[in-house]
Amino acid sequence: MKEFTQGSALHAICLGVCLAAVFLTIHLARKTRGHEPSAKRVRTAIISGCLVFWVLSNGYGLFGGRFSWAESLPLHFCNLANLLGAYAVATRHRASQSLMYFWTFALCSMAFLTPSLYVGPAEVWFWLFWLYHLFIPVSTTWILVADRFRPTWRDWRSSVLLTLGYMGILAVLDAITGWNYGFVGPSKPTQANLLDFLGPYPLRLFWMVLVGAALFALLMLPWLRRGGRRSQVVT
Repeated sequence: MKEFTQGSALHAICLGVCLAAVFLTIHLARKTRGHEPSAKRVRTAIISGCLVFWVLSNGYGLFGGRFSWAESLPLHFCNLANLLGAYAVATRHRASQSLMYFWTFALCSMAFLTPSLYVGPAEVWFWLFWLYHLFIPVSTTWILVADRFRPTWRDWRSSVLLTLGYMGILAVLDAITGWNYGFVGPSKPTQANLLDFLGPYPLRLFWMVLVGAALFALLMLPWLRRGGRRSQVVT
């Protein structure tokens, strides 16, 4: 109960619970469609969840001697995705919806498949890790089902450029400090992850860009025959 291992039964249970939460979100999005008071309550719950667990997960690293400049700053893509998800669900801002769609399935999904987590249910961080990550796919599911967001190639292009811009900022910061925010620094997590297949630093940054852009493009495939129908959003 004190340790977490990738590929373990505990990992499978966590993934199952997260998947169940996504299906529950789909059910609620469909059930409340056309009934704004009920939809508003679910929307508020998702926004609150994103913000509450962002505060708790990031605040946890600030106290009890746990603070570290190299690990405690909320600069990872998943850290931003919590705030971005809350904003996208609250405002239906198209650029935010686009980033949430591509980040959730191309970037943040790695946190579920190969989590950089070492402690088990006996530790508070285990619960905070999964809960704050959980609201990333939950908010994206609401955006897709309730708000009917449909990405276009213009959304793909803007999301790639914004992601590359933020990745570049983190890469410079990491190169100067030796940190590894966004996993674009000189070090790698000790647990198995996709970076193990991309070669040494800094060459792997080039492959990360290519793989990321390709994954973003693959995420356009489900919508090609649908004509990339736009949702009603605030621009």
